[in-house]
Amino acid sequence: MDVRSPTREIARAAAMLDERRRLARREPAEILSPSALRQRLGIEGFSQSDQTDGATTASGTAKQVAPWDRIGRDDDEDQADEDSLDLEDEDARDHADPAFAEIDALLVRTRKKLDAWNDLTSDEGRKNLTLRDPGYDAAGRFARWHQILEEGRGLPATLAAALALDAWLWLEPSERAGELGFAFAATLLRQRGLAAAHLPALGLGLRRGKFRWSPHLAPSARITGLLGAFAEAAAVGQADLDRLTLARAVMLRRCEKRRGNSKLAELVDLFITSPLVTVQLAAARLQVSPQAVEAMLRELGGSLPRELTGRKRYRAWGIM
Repeated sequence: MDVRSPTREIARAAAMLDERRRLARREPAEILSPSALRQRLGIEGFSQSDQTDGATTASGTAKQVAPWDRIGRDDDEDQADEDSLDLEDEDARDHADPAFAEIDALLVRTRKKLDAWNDLTSDEGRKNLTLRDPGYDAAGRFARWHQILEEGRGLPATLAAALALDAWLWLEPSERAGELGFAFAATLLRQRGLAAAHLPALGLGLRRGKFRWSPHLAPSARITGLLGAFAEAAAVGQADLDRLTLARAVMLRRCEKRRGNSKLAELVDLFITSPLVTVQLAAARLQVSPQAVEAMLRELGGSLPRELTGRKRYRAWGIM
């Protein structure tokens, strides 16, 4: 099997798979609670007083303004910053080389911007050094998205999930974890009872279908397209379920008239629950020797799932 370092895409896919499994193990009401959502997205507490533009929070820190509220004011603020920097560094430039005065001023402005975006006063801040937009207003975006989520509780489950996902894609409450919107919409469907046993892969429906979400579309067109993507995801999930059910039924025929302590049926269930099975994995899960696993694989005969590696050693099987 390939032993090269995983790519960035594979690493992100693995992280999202772990996140979906974590959400599937928890109760939907616990996941969609405001405190749990804020904690997962890394958003501090949000109060109604924060909705006032330019207001000051209870802790005394100024509220960050949303990007669309900063239109027409960025130039004035930048000019004010430059004027203050010019006053602060006037003496320093008097003694500097005039040829490098503009470069020195640019470096000073860059340092002030980086200091404003990153917390360099503590070890934790320096450890988590990242560039973030100070005007992103994640708390305000999250509050508006959660309000839409609450307003959809009286609507049908599918329509409420489509509205929640559309609002997430429009508002982008998270600056770093935008893909979680699909998982939260699927959790809403699970909470409303449409997918009680699993977490639907709603993003798969968007990739398979022809609809492409865009903020330039009308709201009705966006919601209609998302509902069609939900139907496409449900059709793909049903096809996968039918395929797994048929493969399990075919493999279980080999388990008839076996001893009561036979592990062959457990191996069949392992093929159903795992996308990829190796001899070492099956031996660890079934608590048998690798030789016993190889013997059970031979007993499955023609019903054995497809071999994925095409090798004689370190082989893996899976239902494709």
